Amino acid sequence: MKKPVPPESHEIMNHIFGPVPSRRLGRSLGIDVIPAKTCSFDCIYCESGPTTHLSVKRENFFDPAEVLRQLDEFFRRSPRGADTITFSSAGEPSLYLQLGELIRQIKKKYRETPLALLTNGSLLWDDAVRKDLLEADIVVPSLDAATPGTFSKINRPHPSLRLDEVIEGIRAFRKDYRGRLHLEIMLVSDVNDSPEELSALAREAGDIDADVIELNTVARPPAIDGTRGLPEDRMRCAASFFPQNKTSIIGTFREDISRFGDEDLAARILQTIERRPCTIRELSASLGVAEELLKAESIRLRDSDKLIMLDFGGKFFLCPPSRTGCES
Repeated sequence: MKKPVPPESHEIMNHIFGPVPSRRLGRSLGIDVIPAKTCSFDCIYCESGPTTHLSVKRENFFDPAEVLRQLDEFFRRSPRGADTITFSSAGEPSLYLQLGELIRQIKKKYRETPLALLTNGSLLWDDAVRKDLLEADIVVPSLDAATPGTFSKINRPHPSLRLDEVIEGIRAFRKDYRGRLHLEIMLVSDVNDSPEELSALAREAGDIDADVIELNTVARPPAIDGTRGLPEDRMRCAASFFPQNKTSIIGTFREDISRFGDEDLAARILQTIERRPCTIRELSASLGVAEELLKAESIRLRDSDKLIMLDFGGKFFLCPPSRTGCES
């Protein structure tokens, strides 16, 4: 007799993933409404790999009702299973044309759980995009460059995008938005970490007036080989360029394990690493499964060619097999 497919299987829960151990949002339950690697940027540091569909066209990629059904199923099984609901994907969430409608429906149904959205900020020049994001509790746009040359080098944007318009869009959103705005700056060694670039970034960040400025750096296998992050001492030096009362260096996520069960473990592992490479320890915190059990299952998946283990900075990350084709 054929074994029934569990309700939490990888195929069915294709818009919900995690919860992922987030360094700023706790146990972050991800919502993915974008086809894999559809984005307006092709960032050299992206942990999801190179962009395969570079686009600025907003589309109705998926049915909002199906996303809500999967969200309901997750919370039915794990009522306290997430600290935050987060729009995050292997692409740019604001490309989803029905994003505003879906945000409103989620906020109406899950009022007690903060809703966050991670965006590269590239479409905030569009009035409709800014309006769609207004009801989110936390919006985290990124700004990795303050000069056009660095913008092209680090973000490799769609040809229609200009840095001045992107920055002006973030400023315009800040004026209307009443939630918490966290501005993330991803620092890459020898790309945007010079004193000149940091000073320019600090000026732009000051004009945007975000609630928090988060300095991040490359800590997972990037899209482009050779892309490297900054060590701790250089991150502290970079932080000195920004307002001390609102700037933080994003640290390593740590949390006690809270178990959700380990049924359909292989699907849950694959579901998570497709969006974000993870170490065994991070998966343990995210999925609530003992590290030894995750090691055994990950080895089985590796031996059956369903995942690979990449050494990056002395840490081994579980990644989908497609990451072997990263650009160099």
